[in-house]
Amino acid sequence: MTNTEVETAAPQTARSRGGWRRPGRLIAVAAAAVVLAGSGFLILNGKDEAVATDEVTGGVAAKEVTAADLTKVSQTRVFFGHQSVGYNVLDGVAAVYGAHSLTAPPVEERRDAPTATSGVVVHATIGENGKPLDKIKDFDALIRGGVGAQVDVAMMKLCYIDIAPGTDVDAIFAAYRDTIAALERDFPKVTFVKTTVPLTTQTGRLSQLKQWVKGTADSDLLGPAANATRERLNQLIRKEYGDAHLFDVAAVESTAPGGDRVGGTHGGQPYFTLADAFASDEGHLNGDGAQRAATAWLAAVAQASSK
Repeated sequence: MTNTEVETAAPQTARSRGGWRRPGRLIAVAAAAVVLAGSGFLILNGKDEAVATDEVTGGVAAKEVTAADLTKVSQTRVFFGHQSVGYNVLDGVAAVYGAHSLTAPPVEERRDAPTATSGVVVHATIGENGKPLDKIKDFDALIRGGVGAQVDVAMMKLCYIDIAPGTDVDAIFAAYRDTIAALERDFPKVTFVKTTVPLTTQTGRLSQLKQWVKGTADSDLLGPAANATRERLNQLIRKEYGDAHLFDVAAVESTAPGGDRVGGTHGGQPYFTLADAFASDEGHLNGDGAQRAATAWLAAVAQASSK
């Protein structure tokens, strides 16, 4: 068959299939909408809806950072292992300092120990997205490979892409907890800040629904089931470490500008989402979100540097 014949035949095939596929697809869309709507959100308008604080539980967004905090961070050697959302956080650092008429410390991307003897933020991507255990191992290797001897504060952050429905949350938490405990034992002069896992937006599941309807759904990373799984891990982290030396990025991301938490329940499991006001896409931060997250990050570093 020639290309011309293919182009001519395609519309006829589509019309012949439409007679039986379209109703089935509409029924499937309706069923999916019912399932998604039952997970705690009204999603028809694609917007986040605030939830009463007694409907979900979790950490709280960090308090505003002070000029004294920022000065303290500027005198601290920090290492931050992360992936893409970590870049968003660091992008907001200069704006936070600027808002206090202060100069931000130098930020260097490198996988070896900083050469500075005073304040510097050294950061590096760790592991590979989608492989959280490898990220934990890579962070451990970097600290033990020389970074730990040259920094005052260190932290690593997993990403939303590392946690999806079906992820073995207990195994990841155990590896994270045991690794941090061993590092704290072997590097007593370093304060290790713990972090929760970032979230995706509520509108993300609308995109997921559209992809599913088209037959092109590429991931379980979007929507309530994924954020509920992330919340399971985040709850374990909060319970283990409390508010001491914790960068609760999930709490920051899900606290809307008015102060309400954005979240819901899925299968009886509470979850939070990245508020649309702070999102540049379904999982990353815009300028306002970056500055907000950087504020919490800097507050956590300042607290850790007071150890």
